[in-house]
Amino acid sequence: MKTFPIFKVLLVCLLFIPFNLFLPVSQISAQQDIKSTLDNYVENFLEEQRIPGASIAIVHNNDLFYSKSWGVTGESAEKVTTDTPFAIGSISKSLTGLGILRFIDEGKVQLDDPVQKYIPWFTLKDKQAASQITIKHLLTQTSGISTYSGLSISDKESKDLSAIKENVESLSNVKLTAAPGEKHQYSNANFSILGALIEEVTNQTYSEYMEEQVFSPLGMKNTAANESMAYKKGYLSGYQSWFGLPRKSSVTYDNGGAPYGYITASATDMVQYLRLLSQSDNNNFLSKNAMDLYVSPLVQTSKNRYYGLGVRITNPNSKEEMIWHSGSNPDARSEVFFIPETGWGGVILTNKSHILEEEALLYLKQGIINILNGEEPAEAPKYKPTIQLKTIAILCLLFAMFIYLLIKAKSKKSKKRRVWRIFGMILLVLAIITVPILSYSTGSPWNTIRSFSPDIAFLTILTVTLLTLNGLLSFYISFKRHQKRQLL
Repeated sequence: MKTFPIFKVLLVCLLFIPFNLFLPVSQISAQQDIKSTLDNYVENFLEEQRIPGASIAIVHNNDLFYSKSWGVTGESAEKVTTDTPFAIGSISKSLTGLGILRFIDEGKVQLDDPVQKYIPWFTLKDKQAASQITIKHLLTQTSGISTYSGLSISDKESKDLSAIKENVESLSNVKLTAAPGEKHQYSNANFSILGALIEEVTNQTYSEYMEEQVFSPLGMKNTAANESMAYKKGYLSGYQSWFGLPRKSSVTYDNGGAPYGYITASATDMVQYLRLLSQSDNNNFLSKNAMDLYVSPLVQTSKNRYYGLGVRITNPNSKEEMIWHSGSNPDARSEVFFIPETGWGGVILTNKSHILEEEALLYLKQGIINILNGEEPAEAPKYKPTIQLKTIAILCLLFAMFIYLLIKAKSKKSKKRRVWRIFGMILLVLAIITVPILSYSTGSPWNTIRSFSPDIAFLTILTVTLLTLNGLLSFYISFKRHQKRQLL
């Protein structure tokens, strides 16, 4: 009688042994299915979007789950690996934020200290307002400096290590568009000022400080914050998009832009950053209070979106919470994200960029997240150069007009000289205002348009040229008729 319970226990164990043996196999199989789905999804995306090279890494609960690279980069079309550095665009702001948090952790600066306490030479057109801007205002993008003012000092292709300070000095005539702390205005200028603050406090260059206090402690071996070090660590420039097709970049590295957008890093490096965000492997880089502050939703930017100290937070304090940031350079586009609820995090680095193609990578990011959650991936819309094609149609009309006016200029008939003069004046006015209107409508200075949409900039120049030629020809026709009548 006493052996019966023992027999039952043995029987139950025998029944469950096969299940226990096959459980890890099923988990491995499920992981392989996810990885295979990711492979197909990403490869189709890169092919449809005509992106020459990319590198993606995904972590789960601090462990590397997926890591893969595709394609080529650089003038010599070198093969991309997960150690290949890409320009990470505005994700640089997140790393600059870490640099400032290190200061705060060490007691060197306070979040609510005015910037002028550490950079006494910093000023704006409104000197009183400039004195009220704090470190927190800069980190949360609430200084009152506009997006346009930030773009006006961006992408200057400077090779000088003093370029960060020079950019900040050039803000001395900038007018604030809001009082400090009043509203969120995303501006590269804010993080340029933080870069200058780092240099003033440490008496080092921004790149030296970031290498010693951020990149090295986090194990980001391929990451750099100046041109010479970036190329030394393997960075190669990417591609600008012309009508959706990749063309080798004509914009070079900008030393003045490192704090807001020109740090270069590999997917392997960004895995270290993701591990920091998970807070499971802080390695004493920051105190828990500082890390919590870093990812706190401090300023609301839209319905479910907030900005922290250099990071974006969507749906905070919920199961859908995501800590993330996007990055755009003239020749690269990137995404980084971490989801605290599920422990999934990822980085996407690509080496082609265009202002009108930026949305596609957001679809790729969401598609990857859907796959990780066992859902159907989002399909990115195929890019169509609609604006460019419409501009080409206008150019064709202007060119036909140019041919007509050339023929008219040689004609012996003389009619409506006043009409021709008015018509010429209209065309010349249009030529003069085309670039300012484009700049105003996009909220971007011409240099930004040229860097981030070179095909549109080129077509705009052709449009202005034909408008000018047609205007001058119209004036010539009216003048020629007038002269003939005087002679008669």
